[in-house]
Amino acid sequence: MSLADQSRSRSTVWLTGSRIAVLGLLAVALVGLWQASRLERWSIEGPGPGLWPLMVALMFVALALVVLIWPGRAGETEEGDTDTIDARTARETRSRFGLYSMSLLVLAGGSAVAGFTLTSVAVSVLIVRFAEGRSWLAAFVYGLACAAIGLVGFGWLLRVDLPAGPIERAFFSLVR
Repeated sequence: MSLADQSRSRSTVWLTGSRIAVLGLLAVALVGLWQASRLERWSIEGPGPGLWPLMVALMFVALALVVLIWPGRAGETEEGDTDTIDARTARETRSRFGLYSMSLLVLAGGSAVAGFTLTSVAVSVLIVRFAEGRSWLAAFVYGLACAAIGLVGFGWLLRVDLPAGPIERAFFSLVR
């Protein structure tokens, strides 16, 4: 095999469909980063309208670069055939999709009724325990961690108005 053939073969292997898609997403993320950098990030009153879009755009750029450099391998079944998906896998995928959809309904409706903390825990348990099949302990710990980070980071430090329930009112009466 000549040197030119080896070079062509390497470039063909490098430029797979997933990498082309990631390059497109990276381009969109860079445009988002450029636009977000033009907004005010911080003012005397606290976070400005550009802080969150800038953080999200930076995260997208970083993730796109990671996937571009290390794209991973295509999913394989036990037999090693990537083209076949059996009925059990299709059922599991539909079931997970239904659970994720249900968690969005719980998030939308629960926050108005139960507040941020209880809704965060409920959504986390629904996703981590039932959709992802982890233990009850892992689901509750993850839910409590998400609720605590949200209350402290967003509710207290950034002063974002979270849906208020009894837990939020008690927490904010202690820290504000």
